[in-house]
Amino acid sequence: MARRVDITIHRAALESVFDECDRYDDDETGGRLVGEYTVGWRRKLAINVSGLIGPGPKAKRNATYLMQDGAYQEKVFRELEAQHPKIEHLGNWHTHHMNGYPTLSSGDRKTYHRVVNHEKHNTDFFYALLVTTKNAGKTGLERYNIKHFVVFRDDPSEHEISPSHVQIVDRPLIGTGVHRTADATQATDISPLAGQRVRDSEFFGRLQPDLRPFRSKDSGGVYWRGPITLVDNSRAQVVVAEVEEKGEASYAVSFKMDRALAEPDAETYASKRFHSAREAVVMLERELNRAIYRARSER
Repeated sequence: MARRVDITIHRAALESVFDECDRYDDDETGGRLVGEYTVGWRRKLAINVSGLIGPGPKAKRNATYLMQDGAYQEKVFRELEAQHPKIEHLGNWHTHHMNGYPTLSSGDRKTYHRVVNHEKHNTDFFYALLVTTKNAGKTGLERYNIKHFVVFRDDPSEHEISPSHVQIVDRPLIGTGVHRTADATQATDISPLAGQRVRDSEFFGRLQPDLRPFRSKDSGGVYWRGPITLVDNSRAQVVVAEVEEKGEASYAVSFKMDRALAEPDAETYASKRFHSAREAVVMLERELNRAIYRARSER
């Protein structure tokens, strides 16, 4: 008899997965899924995804290939484990939305079976979350379609989990962004932007760890500063900051690069406004990567 599997995912974790997909609209991307699990009556498996580890700054990718930065991920996992001793590596997530492949590839299957059957793998299962397609014009959790698979030790099959056995819950995320952003997001911060600051800081902590938060001595607002790595491994120095105009808050982003690109123009781009700091950085990164692709094609 097949084992029953129930999966619980924290909403912020799924939102972070989709944010990462937005960043890499043309390439595969992914990361580790972490949290806890229990095995109950008749070996019922309950998986609780409470955190993510990003692909890492040295990850390599294209439209059909992803090699994650394992050393970075292991370091982050050990930091999380020190804070949450019961945490486990539950599996991985990755995306096929850019190539349209609707299920796990043969390479995915081979990799997951090899991992779960390895003698040093801590659990007798491996959970794989796959982003399959993008829903144009949709927002929030409707942006992408996903599938869930579990492979078990000594079992040659992959088991797709029905959406009826997957629950999305509003619970706090565990992750590397929390302890790095204490100065910018103190619990005593009663600004209407406090919640936005926490979400932005958690996103950067997982997916852009070199972007660090600071508080402006002049305005009291929060800004993030640091490098982001682009598709050709060049780097852009970025500052994204809160901007208050006509009583409403938005975000502006500025950047400098070591190389010249035809567009986007840094001065023009600095005049744009965004709904969140993470949106500003995601859109900037996408624009810069597209400019790099165009420059290559014109050679």
